[in-house]
Amino acid sequence: MMQHGLLVALRLESLAIVDRAELILGPGLTVMTGETGAGKSILVDALALILGGKGGADLVRSGAEEAVVEALFELGPSARERFVAAGVPLTDGQAVVRRIVSRSGRGRATVNGQMVTRAMLADLLRDLVDVSGQHEHVSLLDAETHLEILDTFGGHGAQVEDLHRAYVERERARAELEKLAQEHQDRLQREDLLRFQLEEIRSVEPTAGELEGLETEKKKLLHVGRIAEVVRRAEALLYSDDGAVVEIVGRVESELSEVAKLDESLAPLQANAALSASQLADLAQGLLRYGRALEADPERLAAVEDRLHALKKLIKRHGGSIEQVLAAKARNERELSDIEECDARKAELDEILERRSAKLAELERKVSAARLKAAKALEEAAKQEFRSLSMAGTDIRVQLERLPTCGPRGAERAELLIAPNPGEPLLPLARTASGGELSRVLLALKHVIAADDRVATYVFDEVDSGIGGAVAAVIGRKLKDLSRNRQVLCITHLPQVAAFGDEHWTVTKAVVEGRTLSRVGRLDVPGTIDELARMLGGSVVTDKSRALAAELRTQAQADVGAKAIPIRARGGRAEGKGAGRARSA
Repeated sequence: MMQHGLLVALRLESLAIVDRAELILGPGLTVMTGETGAGKSILVDALALILGGKGGADLVRSGAEEAVVEALFELGPSARERFVAAGVPLTDGQAVVRRIVSRSGRGRATVNGQMVTRAMLADLLRDLVDVSGQHEHVSLLDAETHLEILDTFGGHGAQVEDLHRAYVERERARAELEKLAQEHQDRLQREDLLRFQLEEIRSVEPTAGELEGLETEKKKLLHVGRIAEVVRRAEALLYSDDGAVVEIVGRVESELSEVAKLDESLAPLQANAALSASQLADLAQGLLRYGRALEADPERLAAVEDRLHALKKLIKRHGGSIEQVLAAKARNERELSDIEECDARKAELDEILERRSAKLAELERKVSAARLKAAKALEEAAKQEFRSLSMAGTDIRVQLERLPTCGPRGAERAELLIAPNPGEPLLPLARTASGGELSRVLLALKHVIAADDRVATYVFDEVDSGIGGAVAAVIGRKLKDLSRNRQVLCITHLPQVAAFGDEHWTVTKAVVEGRTLSRVGRLDVPGTIDELARMLGGSVVTDKSRALAAELRTQAQADVGAKAIPIRARGGRAEGKGAGRARSA
């Protein structure tokens, strides 16, 4: 596969006057010839459809319900990345594009079996094919591409990349500064609220677990009288009253002590009684001490209730627990700290932005100077190409328009302006004359930028319109030069151009059963000689015209033979006799 990709095959069905046709294409220069009106331009129409152009019912062959165009592409690296990014599956780096135009006006398109819109199709296939006769498919006619063309031609693409990185860094600092300023403004608007809330929490200074302890203390203080009465009565029953429990247990222990002398097995029970009496006495003493210390404290109760009210007020405002109140306190403290630190961060970012802006400005000046120099060189190179194509009167200018601010590609936009004839105003390429004149302008420009152009396949239609044999040979040689690292297809009327082809296809028109049909076929070398002879001498091919054609082809191939791209074997000659009649496709 060629570095930039390849249009491998093109199949047409029921398109205009073509019933069926299939072209298997290779690298290098492929030429297509045929008599006027035979339908050579249908190839251009077919490619326009494949590339996402509009399709109308007038393209559908009479008697058919729909026209079908299919193309097989081998994709270069950048195109493969684009397809993968779009989610279109690839097999061995190839893409099969199918476009159907219905007589009803509705159409559909698929890429590797996946349905796509016409806009998606155009986006996926951009940079794959430039068709000189179809403005919407010539990338060079899009002014948005001219700056990149100029940068690549000038060899300062690395500087532009440095500028782009500097721009991104500058914009990142600017965005951070703007975000900081916005956040600071928002926080300033909240500052009074933050300080009020923080002061409210600090004035109470809640602690974790405090609420539960206060609730317990409040319950005790509220019921101190009842607690005191119960404690007093329990102590009396155990110890103070006549016949108290301790006294009774003491008598039990004393009596067991007497009888234990008579039966030693009672000794453990007597010991338990003594222990119980002692423990009950201790319990009574504890109740007595608790009761003496217990007293009503209305002031403490009021304090506890006030504290509980303050805590519950904070909880209601800042969450469902003391822990959430404490979290709100920490959050407000952090936010107020950020406000206080914002001025220092802003000063730091201001300094960073100033440094990055200065760096970007310096790179922008260097890139602008390089572009100005490259623009002059590109203009001169293009004019030399024009002169070699007998277009010495054609003027070209790379217009650099200064932008108000520096963007990711610099501070200017570029556009190629052309004046095809002396005295005419310079106009954008898309507004110059169409047909052969525009094709030759594009050929000249492509010849200048071909080494750096992203487009994989060039298609030239009418490039030899209105020129003589000497200039035609120059055009053929330039087309051949382009084909060294690009696939080039050329529809031509001149044998001087066709003679340079690595492959030769012909289109013929015939009437079959009362209907006009166009047939497309590939010619072998003898067939090519016959076709060149026809182009040289008219419909009748003579030995003399055939000899002249053979000489013309030999000279053309010898002119570039040493530098020709190796061509993959394509098989024998077209069907028919030596005249190389095209096979019905």
